[in-house]
Amino acid sequence: MVFDRYNDKLIGIFGLSDPIIGLGIRDRFIGWTKEQKLQRLYNCMTAYILGSVLPYNLVLGSKLIALCLMFPEVRKAFHDKYKDRVSLISGQNKKAHLIYIDTLGAFGKSAIYTRLMNWKFIDYTKGQSHLHITANGSWELIKQVVPDYIFDSYKFGQGANWKMRILKIGLRELGFSEDILSIGWQRGYYNCPLANNWQEYLLGKSNKPIWKNFKKSELVEYWKNRWIIPRLEKLENNLDDFN
Repeated sequence: MVFDRYNDKLIGIFGLSDPIIGLGIRDRFIGWTKEQKLQRLYNCMTAYILGSVLPYNLVLGSKLIALCLMFPEVRKAFHDKYKDRVSLISGQNKKAHLIYIDTLGAFGKSAIYTRLMNWKFIDYTKGQSHLHITANGSWELIKQVVPDYIFDSYKFGQGANWKMRILKIGLRELGFSEDILSIGWQRGYYNCPLANNWQEYLLGKSNKPIWKNFKKSELVEYWKNRWIIPRLEKLENNLDDFN
């Protein structure tokens, strides 16, 4: 939760979660092998929720929230939380460096990340979803044709995207093509690397991150000068023209 120090009001929120294991657009962009991903996906996180609330959303507060992910405190929080943890999948105690953050636009591209420092649009996803199948009661039919031992493979570490895996198996059992999962609803994929050598690190070619030197005060100042002051000046000019 991000608060305004001036008045203690909530500006917005963001949440980071484990990344999707099988995300083709990310994997192709990074260029890693299955083994490299197994070793270094641990150092990636996905922003699954990000945005600002009224009235800050009216002054592009969501861009500020996106910049907050680059605050040194975020990397420190990640390190403090996971430095003594053993990975459930590999059973290893890996180096708790948050190297790479990504996210998906809800509907195509997102205005939040457009022309925003260190956030880059990569491409669109394939546009697959289960909502049009699971929302109309078909899920119960899918459950009947999928073996129990496969249907119960929903625990962490047992495979990528449990519901999509189950649907693909169920559709094949029912004689349908997996193509019906494609709905043309493509989501924009964005990344926000926190280290200059992020790709080398994720590929296992480097074990020491070279951090980008982001400072909280400079990021906030960037947001103010790049987005807020021009917006206020435009508003004042419009008011002058109206008067």
